[in-house]
Amino acid sequence: MEKNFTKKLNDIDIERRLLLSENCIKDFPRGHEAYLKFKDEDGQVWTFRCRVPPGGGSKPALSGDWFLFVRSKHLKVGDVIVIALDREKDQAAGEQFTIKVKKTTSTTRK
Repeated sequence: MEKNFTKKLNDIDIERRLLLSENCIKDFPRGHEAYLKFKDEDGQVWTFRCRVPPGGGSKPALSGDWFLFVRSKHLKVGDVIVIALDREKDQAAGEQFTIKVKKTTSTTRK
C-alpha cells in the first residue's frame, strides 16, 4: 500500500530543512535520527537525514543531502514535492521512498 505526502515548499524548507507533518513518519521513534534513501524521477538515489526531536508537537525534519537535492532541482518557494512510501517495494528494492517535484508555473530558470 502506497502512502503519499505532498508539500508546497516554503522558505524554511528551501534554506534550512524540510519539515514533514507529524503523521508522515508516525512510527519513527521520537528523539532519534536515521538516514533514509529517496529515489527521484531520474532514478538518482539521495540520502536525507531524518530527525524526530524528542517531545510532543515536534515535526520530523529532513536535512543532509536535502540541500544538494534543492540546488540540483532548482527548487524555489512554492514548488511542490510528493514523497511516496511503498512498504512492499521497500523490502525488494532497498529504496524506501520516492520523491517527485512539481514546479510552479511562476518559477523560471535563468
